[in-house]
Amino acid sequence: MIPSPTSLLSYVQLLDSALPIGGFSHSFGLETFVQRHHVTTLQQLEQYIAGQIHSSIVPMDAITISCIYTALQENDDKQIAQLDSIFHTQRSPRETRHGMHKMGKRLIKLGKSLYPEAKLDKLEHILAQHGGYGTFPIVFTWITWHLDIDVNTAVHGYLYTSIQTMVNSGIRLMSMGQTDGQLLIRRMQQYAVEEWSELCKHNISKPFSFSAVHDILAMEHETLYSRLFMS
Repeated sequence: MIPSPTSLLSYVQLLDSALPIGGFSHSFGLETFVQRHHVTTLQQLEQYIAGQIHSSIVPMDAITISCIYTALQENDDKQIAQLDSIFHTQRSPRETRHGMHKMGKRLIKLGKSLYPEAKLDKLEHILAQHGGYGTFPIVFTWITWHLDIDVNTAVHGYLYTSIQTMVNSGIRLMSMGQTDGQLLIRRMQQYAVEEWSELCKHNISKPFSFSAVHDILAMEHETLYSRLFMS
C-alpha cells in the first residue's frame, strides 16, 4: 500500500490527541496506580508505560490490528467481527471495555464525515451481522486500511497514540511538566517499536495479553473516592 499525500495527512489527523472521540476522558487504570501511590514519579510512569506496552498494547492491540489487516485482505467479514469480540472480552475491567467501545462508536460517527472513503456504514453492517462491538482498535484499523496505510505504519501510529494517551493522563494526574512528558513520549516510541519488531519474529497469529495486576487495579478504579477519569 502506497498512500497518497492526502491519505497520509488524513492518517496523521487520525493520530491527533485532539480528535474528539473521548480518549482524554480515560486513563485506562493509571489513575488507580497513582492514587494507590504505585506511580508517583516520572521513572515509575515510564516503567508503567513500558509494562503496558509489553504485556498488553503490543500483544493484544497491535496483533489485533495485524489480524484485521489479514481479514480485510481476505474479505473475511466474520473474522473482523470475531476479532472485535475477542478484543472486547479480553479487556477484563468493565470500564476499559466500555471506554474502548465508546471511543470506537465516536470514531465511527466522526469518521463518516472525516473519512467518507472508509465506508464505515459497511463496517457497522458487518459488526451488526456477526455480533461485533465496534471497539476503537477495530474502527481505527478499518480506517487506516481504507487510507492505504500499510500494516506496520498503522501499528506504529496506534502505539504512538497509546503512549501519548498514557503520558497525557500522567501529566494531569501527577506533578510533571509538558517537557518531561514529550521526552518520555520520545523514549517510549523506540521501546514500542522494538517490542513490536520482536513480537513479529515469532509469527503470532492471535492476540493475547498478560496484565493481571493492571487489570485488577483498573477494576478498582470505579470504587475510588474521587476520580478525574472515566476509567
